[in-house]
Amino acid sequence: MLKGYLLTGKCIALLLLLTIGTAYGQTPCSPVSPLSCDSLTVALPYNLSFDAADSGTIADKNGFGTGFTTINTYSGTRLAVDGTPFNPQVPGYEPSKITLTGGRLQLVTNKGIDYQANNNLLNMLGISVNAVRKLQLDVKVINPFNGTQSQQAGLWYGLNDKTFIKLSIAGNKVEFRKELNDVTSTTAGTGNPDQRITGAISGLNNQTVTLRIVIDSIAGTAEGFYSTDGVTFISTGASYATKTLNIAGMGITDSAAYAGIYATHRNATSAVTYNFDDFSAISIFVPNPPDPPAFCGPISTLPCDSIKVSLPFTLDFNSAIANTLADKSGQGTGFRTVNTYSGTRLSADGTPSNPQVPGYEPSKITLTGGRLQLVTNKGIDYLTNNNMLNVLGVKINTARKLQMDLEVINPYNGTQSQQAGLWYGLNDKTFIKLGITGNKVELRKEENDVASTASGTSNPDQRITAAISGLNNQTVRLRLVIDSVAGIAEGFYSTDGVNYVSTGNGYPSSGINITGMGIVNTEAFAGIYGTHRNGTSAVTYNFDNFALKSLKVTIPEQPQPSGAYMVLRNMDGFPADDQLVMSFIQTPWRRTSPDTTPYNANHDKARLRISNKGTAKLTLNALTLSNTSAWKIAAINSDSTATLPVSINSGSYVDVTVQFKAVDAATRLKIFNDTLTVASNDGAFPSRKVVLHGIWQKAGESTNEPYAQQIINAFGFTTNTGYGHDDGNIDGKSRVPNSSEVNASYFVRADVSKPVKVVQLAAYHGCCASVESFRYFTKGTTSNKTVFTHHPLDGQSVIPRLISSSLPAQGTFTPTGVFGIRVGSSSTDRNQNADSLIGIRVLKVYDGNGNLVPNAYFLNGDYLGTTFTNYDYQDNIYYVENIKPETGSANYSELAVQPVTAVTFAPTLTGETATFNLTLKNLGMTYPDGTKDPSIKIKSRVISGPNAGEFELGTLSATTVAIQTTATLTVRFKPSSVGIKNAVLIITHDNLPTPMRIPLYGIANSATSTVSAVKRVKGASDVNRTIGDIPYETDKNYRKGSIKLDKQSVIAGIAGTDVDSLYQTYLSAATDLAETRYEIPVANGDYQVRLHFAELYWTTPGSRVFGINIENQLVLQNFDIFKEVGFNSAIVKDFNTTVNDGVLTIKFNPTANRTSIAAVELFKVNTVEPLMAMARTASITAPRSISVYPNPSVGGSFTLNVMNFTRSEKVSLSITNMAGRVVQTQIFYTDDNGKADVYVPMSSSLGKGMYIVNATTATGNIYTKLLVN
Repeated sequence: MLKGYLLTGKCIALLLLLTIGTAYGQTPCSPVSPLSCDSLTVALPYNLSFDAADSGTIADKNGFGTGFTTINTYSGTRLAVDGTPFNPQVPGYEPSKITLTGGRLQLVTNKGIDYQANNNLLNMLGISVNAVRKLQLDVKVINPFNGTQSQQAGLWYGLNDKTFIKLSIAGNKVEFRKELNDVTSTTAGTGNPDQRITGAISGLNNQTVTLRIVIDSIAGTAEGFYSTDGVTFISTGASYATKTLNIAGMGITDSAAYAGIYATHRNATSAVTYNFDDFSAISIFVPNPPDPPAFCGPISTLPCDSIKVSLPFTLDFNSAIANTLADKSGQGTGFRTVNTYSGTRLSADGTPSNPQVPGYEPSKITLTGGRLQLVTNKGIDYLTNNNMLNVLGVKINTARKLQMDLEVINPYNGTQSQQAGLWYGLNDKTFIKLGITGNKVELRKEENDVASTASGTSNPDQRITAAISGLNNQTVRLRLVIDSVAGIAEGFYSTDGVNYVSTGNGYPSSGINITGMGIVNTEAFAGIYGTHRNGTSAVTYNFDNFALKSLKVTIPEQPQPSGAYMVLRNMDGFPADDQLVMSFIQTPWRRTSPDTTPYNANHDKARLRISNKGTAKLTLNALTLSNTSAWKIAAINSDSTATLPVSINSGSYVDVTVQFKAVDAATRLKIFNDTLTVASNDGAFPSRKVVLHGIWQKAGESTNEPYAQQIINAFGFTTNTGYGHDDGNIDGKSRVPNSSEVNASYFVRADVSKPVKVVQLAAYHGCCASVESFRYFTKGTTSNKTVFTHHPLDGQSVIPRLISSSLPAQGTFTPTGVFGIRVGSSSTDRNQNADSLIGIRVLKVYDGNGNLVPNAYFLNGDYLGTTFTNYDYQDNIYYVENIKPETGSANYSELAVQPVTAVTFAPTLTGETATFNLTLKNLGMTYPDGTKDPSIKIKSRVISGPNAGEFELGTLSATTVAIQTTATLTVRFKPSSVGIKNAVLIITHDNLPTPMRIPLYGIANSATSTVSAVKRVKGASDVNRTIGDIPYETDKNYRKGSIKLDKQSVIAGIAGTDVDSLYQTYLSAATDLAETRYEIPVANGDYQVRLHFAELYWTTPGSRVFGINIENQLVLQNFDIFKEVGFNSAIVKDFNTTVNDGVLTIKFNPTANRTSIAAVELFKVNTVEPLMAMARTASITAPRSISVYPNPSVGGSFTLNVMNFTRSEKVSLSITNMAGRVVQTQIFYTDDNGKADVYVPMSSSLGKGMYIVNATTATGNIYTKLLVN
């Protein structure tokens, strides 16, 4: 108030309005405050004594600042009795009812209240606070009015008038209540989950009552207290089973919220005046909770580090075993894992009892009488029916020869699908199982959901006995022997425990070939299973004496690898080199009206090119078809009578023509999924499997055609169209619900350095004189550009040919801006179509494993506005890649690895453990149009590579990562021997078809041996360079033979490394197939050599292949960088060698194209005395380091932290984008300790993407990466 002047009521009101509008100097933060938006949030602790006015805060009726900064708005209808808003911009604010007087804050009530949908409370005065682990709110209410329940006042905390908690005094009771989205329980008594209320407290209205709310964000609870002496606080939930309210999921603990006071007289006839004092909000210190056990979902309820067992391993089921998977009574069964399922759970099996471990149903498991009983479910793992439950097992490191044993007591004699037995594999797609079914014993394998269904002894994936009389009345011993060396698995059974009979008796070979399945020389799961699949009721199986052991194996002297290297290529170019797709209409089709057309052409033949990119002849020994009734080898090259074996010289190839020839397969249509196995003398992969997909039709056109879903599935994809023959009653008016379809009218290139690629999967429209073209147009224009047109005879076919050509209808185009796509008269912009209907449905691409393929879409077209329009959207189907919608979600999310993309552990002593925590962040976004990118489901994580056994995985904090959230994964280095170590962490997730690779590096020392770097050489560098703070020599004096200094054609990041520049240039050869070598002078002795590679040019396997010879020893044959790690991805290879002539010689000999070597590192193991080793370790100087924060950043500025530089050193800072363009530079100096914290404001805000932050001094360069969201 202006001292010395008396203001009338009108003057005061005018003053308040002026204060709101101008005195605060900024735009009001409507509708929650007359203050500016940046004035609402307060720092904790925050206290209000109301002894004096607080300037710059919400004013009372006299213009005095109350200390509060917010006033809730209301979402309901304002009560008429509460009048019109004093300030329409902040409608919940009525200053005439607020008075700061006598060291207290008086609040005269209004009738409005926040209770369920009655959202019209006024003068809920508060502050905005950021979420903390534990928040305490206090306020004193002096002589609180004793009236009805709706005459109340107290503390309030929440998001808005729909979601909050409040602690109030009403009718001499203290009530704590929560509401979530206007919902709160009205149940009477202590059973109400949303209320904690005391009984009536005599004399409460004549005391100063302190109210306290404690909000525990960690526990997800809130508790209300009251005190009449300010010392002893009593919980409002004292008489309840649980004192606290559950606030998990309300959203009030993980973001900013409002905290304050309120009052109302709601149903009473007159207002009440409440007096408040000493409001406070404080953060209570909460120590970090201990790390929870490493819950290993979705395959176990146990910690990840307790699911693996050592061999031998036995379970006799005589007693419970602690800390293992429990049965229905909580008794530990001894098993540690339970398979998850990748398919759809059958409705008959109910909902998961534990969604985090969905394959585990303990109610069906019983440990009793020295046996384990398993009551079956209907789910089964068979081909793509991946929904089996209770596959109980343990994780093991595979042995050279593993024996699994199990007893099944009186196994049920039912149908083939009522079965139980032993299971061994990676997951529900790739495994072998030995089961008892219908009194037969069957050994079967599946690889990526593919297994032969051929009958008889020609089935390569099955070994089954005839029915064995009385087997169901005996104790049957099953034995599965997995020979990793021979690549064979064999199943046996015994009824006496002495004599074991092979299930493969009577077959050409008693075992099954498991080469290439990936279940040997790795980690796998071994256990038991049971199912009744097609049976009408569950079956109870009794198991006993489960055992695993490693058998001694005599390894025959291995012949030298043949040197042959087989590379397969699908000459159709789609969908993959190991997948061929064909179609066949049995009754030749043509139109006879209005004109007679030629007969249709079938795409019933496909060529598989088998190349030899190795050093020696490749011999094709066998071409084995899993279903000879549907397929045949039509020719080898052009010879239809050719016989095997066939020899292929190095650098040459043969074309194998496979023909689809099914006859009378169904009444209308049938999809075939079979295999061709190619057997050769390839030194690494002698057996390669090719999947054969076929669409057989009885006749053409009309209802004889395959559905869009069937076409997509026949190409091996799992994209969901959401309908069968047509889109039902939608008729093109909207997107199909519960499908993979997205709304997209226009597109841009996802990667502007690459063209858009288009492949026509199928044409099923009028045949056989009609053609169709794939065209695109620039947004805003009417001019169409044709990419290709298909052949007129291929109007009823998969993979139609180009018009006037034998090549598949495929092409590329390079649009410069936003573009739409047109097929026939249909456009992706529905506004250009007949009746504005959808003419081209745009569907996300999911691969065969259900993983999103980023920036790829199926475009499914239908002809609109014609008499034959039927909305089946399979008239023309295209696969288009390198596009994304013009606006909105990209429909996939990137999983970033932070803070590094390759983990280098500090040198670690053998027998000790080093730990590193990786953060996996979903970089997906929410967009202005309301769309958002998807969550990421992490499917698997495994460590592989030469030293995988010396690294291990710990906790993964979450398997589902929402956009802009993170999961933490612990990795440990536990070396067992001295030397340089490398492995790779492989993570698969559902937003990427290929696994992520995170290299793991370590150096292992001991008390008497240390590893030191002798020399580091940068390939293709004429000068010495410091890269990633590590000095590298030029290779100028060492490179010999055919030489070319090569580099990336388009500068881009390198996956699997944090030092991209180490790999972006490389030493190659001047001519194809020429030898390149290094001759590096060193002292004689033993060395460990690390070679660095990346494929920066080729994007197909077999394009660059070379061998590596070190000191006249062939150490790596037929090395194909792209095949191992893909494009623009780093990989290292480590070798041991001995130098005797003073020169380390490394030769690179290509068999395809030229070599590529990025860098060479040379290490030596030094033996030292223990005390000397300790002293040396202690004297190591900490390496220079830089880091930026915040990281990720929004692009406006960041802070650079510099450590361990030279004292007062000049540092040149540069920020570079991934195209290599410098966007900003800056100079700074380090302090006397070689440190600096430098604030870097950007002259113009950085766009979304990755940037390189370089710090360069006179002694070298070091850099880090900055991610801008």
